[in-house]
Amino acid sequence: MNNLNKYEQAIIKNADWFISLQKEEGYIDAAGDEFYGIRGDATLVGHSVTVRMYAYALTGDEKYKISAKKSLDWLAERQDARGGWKKHAGYTLDAAQCVFEGFSTYTQISGSDEYHEVMKKSAQRMTYGTIRPDGSLLLPNVIEIGEYAHFSFLAWKRTGNEEFKKAGEAILKNICQNFDENEGYWNPYDKNQPTPFLASVIRPILRWIMYIFPPKGKLLAKISGYLLPYVVVPPHPQYSMNMMDAESLLDTLDGSCEFPELKEQTKKAIVWATEHCKGPFSGTLVESKITEKKDEVYPVPIINDTKMAALWPTTCLLLAYCGLQEAQYKEKAQEIADWLVTVQDDKGGFYNFQNPDGSFHPLQSGNVNFYGSMALWIYNEVYDGGKIQLFTKKHE
Repeated sequence: MNNLNKYEQAIIKNADWFISLQKEEGYIDAAGDEFYGIRGDATLVGHSVTVRMYAYALTGDEKYKISAKKSLDWLAERQDARGGWKKHAGYTLDAAQCVFEGFSTYTQISGSDEYHEVMKKSAQRMTYGTIRPDGSLLLPNVIEIGEYAHFSFLAWKRTGNEEFKKAGEAILKNICQNFDENEGYWNPYDKNQPTPFLASVIRPILRWIMYIFPPKGKLLAKISGYLLPYVVVPPHPQYSMNMMDAESLLDTLDGSCEFPELKEQTKKAIVWATEHCKGPFSGTLVESKITEKKDEVYPVPIINDTKMAALWPTTCLLLAYCGLQEAQYKEKAQEIADWLVTVQDDKGGFYNFQNPDGSFHPLQSGNVNFYGSMALWIYNEVYDGGKIQLFTKKHE
């Protein structure tokens, strides 16, 4: 790896970390994310394919492609009739969105179209599950739909199907409508969602339960999704993770899209996030703005943390800098990229959180690790002269 820079080397180490956790049949035995801790969820199996394909692109070593293909075969065999992975996922949309992303990267880097139908079905499950035919949101979580807008545009680019582009535009419209102009940041929950009957009565009880017993595991992840409208308080800007809503700017890097409204919102959002969610290390973010418990939009302790440097939202900030692709953000982007390299252990896994004293919270989650490698890849491509173009190559 002598001819590779430190960011590329970190990506390869992360791919090796995923391989070390892979079972023979392609399953990855790691925690999915920092909220529910589900091991081996289809979401992380899909995302981990991308990291291994990055390593394959950088090294040409077939072991990464072979490993990724084993995971894709494992996923393809288990896709359900709707296009998701209901029996193998505990998260939103039966993991269709994250698994799609892995198939998309494999298709792009390998040049093989062997998984086209699986990929297409997963993209349909993602878009149909996020947006209604009238353009309104089925999923009110405005944080996570930022990712789905970007993936919808990727689906359009991989398949040529205009329905995916239209879905991405509809999701993005809802994101922009949830931008609070007074504060200069996005609401984490759709302001247009109706309040369910009796929500005001049962909300205090449900919120108390979720604070005392944070939801863990596949069943609780699914239950929490259904309960979401009953536990959120009136939405207001709070979480640094809303930087995920800028993710569609990555689709402008190849010239295929232009999102002027999102671009202007993102510039304001960067100011808000770096002011209200400033982390303990240069360039980092904590999860939340300091907020009274009764006003915390989501009653999940970890997402309301205000002290630890949090890798996931910090990588989303880096992706926003890259999506804007302007010289004024290069130095800030490098601060984050350099910090990311320091929170990787000897085995190649990124830590989700770093305490103010420099020590690490032990949690290392598959989906969060994917964001670490993806952010480093795109930073390297946009600001550090990366030789392989996946995001900035002109779209045909």
